[in-house]
Amino acid sequence: MKITYILSDINKAVFFEHTALLMRKRGIEISWILINSEDSELAHFLEGHHFQVAYLKASSPLRSFAAIKSCKKILNQWHIDVVHCHLGTANWAGLWAGLWAGVPKRIYTRHSGKPLKWNYKEAIIDQIQNRLATDIVAISKNIEDLLLSQGASSKIIHLIHHGFDLIRMKKHDENEVARIKSFYNPESKYPIVGVVARWLELKGIQYIIPAFEKLLEDYPNAKLCLFNASKNAEYAHILLPMLQQLPKDSYEYVNFESNVYDLYSLFDMYVHTPVDPYCEAFGQTYIEALATGVPSIFTLSGVAREFVAEEPLAQIVPFRDSDAIYEAMKNILTNPTIENSHSSFFDNFKIENYIQKLELLYLLS
Repeated sequence: MKITYILSDINKAVFFEHTALLMRKRGIEISWILINSEDSELAHFLEGHHFQVAYLKASSPLRSFAAIKSCKKILNQWHIDVVHCHLGTANWAGLWAGLWAGVPKRIYTRHSGKPLKWNYKEAIIDQIQNRLATDIVAISKNIEDLLLSQGASSKIIHLIHHGFDLIRMKKHDENEVARIKSFYNPESKYPIVGVVARWLELKGIQYIIPAFEKLLEDYPNAKLCLFNASKNAEYAHILLPMLQQLPKDSYEYVNFESNVYDLYSLFDMYVHTPVDPYCEAFGQTYIEALATGVPSIFTLSGVAREFVAEEPLAQIVPFRDSDAIYEAMKNILTNPTIENSHSSFFDNFKIENYIQKLELLYLLS
């Protein structure tokens, strides 16, 4: 069985690093086609571990015909039995290339939730991709429901939650913890409020900033640390002016931090508040924050709808409610005796379980 992963527009990806090595350990060697990711950290990782890798370029799904032709040629040369596509352009190019190359099993993982605004082009692409695929991986019940609402057959949908190295997430590297704290909080400010989310409207950061501004009145030495931020993001024109209303030393936004395992040790509390139940496809950060033991404030979107309400470390707030976020922040700081727990639901997110379910999917005729 020869399997090729097709990915697009990705840099660092611990998730795929784990997948590559654990599949190899189980005797399954994956080859890789990376689109718009030639000089990425993932590319260097794969090459360094001697995986077969090819590189393509495409400006967008609908402008990827040349990439589709090249991808088809590679798949034919490699005699591939299974393609597994991840992320927008890779899904489109990889599924078409797989069809034209005669690849019998064509899988894509749906990573995006229900959009806030309907876009007819995206809706058409979704419909076509659902027909091109022989199997679709739904990463949460949210996505399973969304695919069914789009008319995808229940026979080809497979609910497989993301997998995490939960042991490593709970076991901090003290040297890395010290580095992260000295780099991002050299003034030893308190409390540190953490956010790990791209600057998109759906992530709800526009409701976190006013809550933090109010918290500053009670805790003038507080600091808001925003990771996965970008001044070029589609929602930066809204978020940057909001941040600029805060004292300059009370916030910091960071494009990228590679050590996700120890990053959460920086935070005295963590906030993730997508704006509705369906816009978040999964929300890896829900798992990461709770697995690392950080008191957290959440809205119930994505995979959080399946388990977070029972977690004592998590405080649930309504959607689009800055006042509720502020009250939850105060509650965490005034009631610091909340103890960590390990819900049995966390077992669903073990990386070993994820790999095992994927292997069964690949072997399924």
